[in-house]
Amino acid sequence: MLFKDFDQTDWTKRLSTALSKLERAQRPFLDWYFSATGYTRIVRNGRDETPYPSEAIQKLYDDALFEARYKNTENFKKLKAAIDPVRGVLRYHPTLSRTLGNNLGRDEFQVGILNHTSMTTLSQLIVGLMEAQDESSNDPFLRPASDLNTILKLAIQNSDGETQPYLGKAIDVALYHGVFVENTVELGEGYSLVPFEQLQEHIEPEWLTEVAAKQVNWRRLEAVFGIARQFSWKPRFGDLHNPPRFQTRNLPPLFHRWATEFANLLSITLSQRVSWLATFEGCIPRRASGLLGSHHDSAQTHSGRSISHLFSAFDEIEAVDIGQILSVKDLFARRRETEYPEMAAIIQRLAESHRRDGRFSTEDKILDLAIVFERLFKPRGRSLSRDLEKAAADLLATNDVDKASIREKMRHFYKVRSAIVHGPSDNKRRRLISQAGQAWEDGEPIARAAILKRIH
Repeated sequence: MLFKDFDQTDWTKRLSTALSKLERAQRPFLDWYFSATGYTRIVRNGRDETPYPSEAIQKLYDDALFEARYKNTENFKKLKAAIDPVRGVLRYHPTLSRTLGNNLGRDEFQVGILNHTSMTTLSQLIVGLMEAQDESSNDPFLRPASDLNTILKLAIQNSDGETQPYLGKAIDVALYHGVFVENTVELGEGYSLVPFEQLQEHIEPEWLTEVAAKQVNWRRLEAVFGIARQFSWKPRFGDLHNPPRFQTRNLPPLFHRWATEFANLLSITLSQRVSWLATFEGCIPRRASGLLGSHHDSAQTHSGRSISHLFSAFDEIEAVDIGQILSVKDLFARRRETEYPEMAAIIQRLAESHRRDGRFSTEDKILDLAIVFERLFKPRGRSLSRDLEKAAADLLATNDVDKASIREKMRHFYKVRSAIVHGPSDNKRRRLISQAGQAWEDGEPIARAAILKRIH
């Protein structure tokens, strides 16, 4: 059948009706199944996160088809009679009709999603449709049936990225921790900054267990955000013996650099720790994976350093003001017109200093800051400290009082830096090292202001 001759509305309604009848027919079997094993509910922070019993339903369908095919008993006769119409409607779709052919005894086929190919069955598609039902609707299977048609249609129709439906949009995303963002912000050049809550349409929270185990377990992920880039995708289908045409998709070559540099600039502008958690390439919508009967996963994962040791259940995290993010966006958009290329390595160093932790983290921060100052102001005289004092004051001070304050802070900072470098060999140096925290608090705002002034 050609797709232009296929009545999508009629197919969607027939599939929805058949699924409703199957859902009613399978209820007694599910009750019987859970009477022996029980049905454990999972509640986190007052929110029901009990997974849909997909495995139980899949087992029911497999048992019903097995009994009917090989044993011919009455045990699953009613369930089998309700499954068959659903399988028949699914087979009628042009995409699945081409894939499965005329062999009604087999319902296995292969589905390709980006760089991966896996085996699935019509029964797994039905399980996905069951899980996607809208229990608040009078016709709970109408939208899942329509969405499945949309996905199947992607495989045989060409459409550009602008007209691609939501289910045909996948993302590459780099995840960071440290800033609470309430709403998505378009950053330009195809990138967007997205709160983790909104990313969950494409990402499973459990994917972060390796790098943020405590945050995931406690569901405290408000400080997680992503820098994402959207792209179009389409599924590919093949029969049992002929896999779909292999497709290789690579991450855009500058994705990591773009995301890292924006996150670094955000970190120093807000004066906050922003830690890279992971990058997930090729994440299709979770709903699309479910409706295709496939395990939901990214095409490829790159993991960063764990932040579980930073977790506190009592942390109160305030949302960052949208104006600050827009300011960073503007600075980054003009990076080719300012001194940003020269400042990029310095920004990276200052952002890295915010990520220092451990017993000697404050001393490490001082050394990072010393590198920042020397690369910013390039002292050439015999006295580095005096050159740095003068350069910082000349760049930032607006009056004599400010100039004197900046020079004093820089002078003290450099003394602390020298004590750290040369070690606590006497009481004076030990005292200076103990003042590293104050030296950081005085020096970091000066470095941040100098960098931002250079790239404005």
